[in-house]
Amino acid sequence: MRKKTYLLIGSIQIVIIIVFILLFKITIISGQSMSPTLKDGQITLVYKSCDDYEVGEIITVNTNEYGVCVKRILAKGGDVITFHDGKILKNGIELQPYECEPNLEQEYNLEDDQYFIIGDNYKASIDSRNYGPVMKSDIIGKVVLY
Repeated sequence: MRKKTYLLIGSIQIVIIIVFILLFKITIISGQSMSPTLKDGQITLVYKSCDDYEVGEIITVNTNEYGVCVKRILAKGGDVITFHDGKILKNGIELQPYECEPNLEQEYNLEDDQYFIIGDNYKASIDSRNYGPVMKSDIIGKVVLY
């Protein structure tokens, strides 16, 4: 009887570990771009199997130039982001306290599978203001525990 119990407990533990590995990823924050929400060296848990991302959520994304980045979603498909006079506007409404370069005039009409992301510490962040919108296919997952 004891042997069967140990086998059952061991099997359950293995299943739990496999499910965890398939659904989640542990990420260590590097840098100050998400401060004060996330700090350098902080460990976060990322849910990799998310299908829908909402404005305001924190995500991890794979970028060509900067590798894996952790940022907040500022806008998603259907939104229009405009840089004008040092301000960032979403659908014509200024997003405070965010800023962009004063001389930068640009507009992004986000497609269904695009997201505009920014760091909480936007003055020390390299984000969609620098490299443009990110594709849904480049998103690794949603930060669910920090």
